[in-house]
Amino acid sequence: MSAADFANQWEQLPRQERMEAARRILESLCVNKKAVERIMRRLENPDIHEDVWRGIEDAEDGRTVDMETALYEKPSDRK
Repeated sequence: MSAADFANQWEQLPRQERMEAARRILESLCVNKKAVERIMRRLENPDIHEDVWRGIEDAEDGRTVDMETALYEKPSDRK
């Protein structure tokens, strides 16, 4: 099957089947399963702003600051 044939068939699939196929394709290409999960979450929830996703992922990865520090200390430069 050519890439053009694949693209034509892909476009005719219902959204849910395209999402399932996209997940399988990404998992076959990417060894980082966390990255695939994060990409799929964004695709499944396009109405959630990117800043919110970054906050969620920072929390998941343990990049947090306790409330007292956030309120009363000057922030250090982020890289």
